[in-house]
Amino acid sequence: MKPRYLQELIRDLQAFYKCPSCDTSYVFDDIRFLGELESYCFMQLSCHNCSLPVLATVTVSAQADKQIRKTDLRHGEAEQFTAKGAISASEIAEFHRWISRSNRLS
Repeated sequence: MKPRYLQELIRDLQAFYKCPSCDTSYVFDDIRFLGELESYCFMQLSCHNCSLPVLATVTVSAQADKQIRKTDLRHGEAEQFTAKGAISASEIAEFHRWISRSNRLS
């Protein structure tokens, strides 16, 4: 990803997301680029107030990066995932609790 688009992505994350734990707005230093795979960009958001780490997976359009990317999605799957909407913080917390219980039972 070109640096200019990465900076725009970080600004967007700052503008639209807050820590799900303490509702603090993220600052530039809270957001770290982890990598990119196909049309996905992986970011870690670490709250400077409560230190809660959040993993963000962001879809990057081909137009933003000026290249066409291949994907393993079948026809219509992108629209299906988009229609389902974003995963909420409570869904992530519930999944974490479920995984933690499953690991204790093993």
